Amino acid sequence: MSQEQQLATELNNMLNEDRIPLSISEDIHEICERLQSGEMNINDLQGSDAFIVEAVEEALNRIQQNSKRQ
Repeated sequence: MSQEQQLATELNNMLNEDRIPLSISEDIHEICERLQSGEMNINDLQGSDAFIVEAVEEALNRIQQNSKRQ
């Protein structure tokens, strides 16, 4: 699975867990769709809204923590 697909999956998990602020949930949902379809890559997220960057960083940290457990 590509890093973009992993990120999209983790962001979706965070949405389902209500760990994403409601104010950016629609944006995160759209980002997930674009990451999964290949329209966007992780580098495209640089310079995004600070709340989006924070959510993406948390998702990447969660991915890294999960990979260490396996």
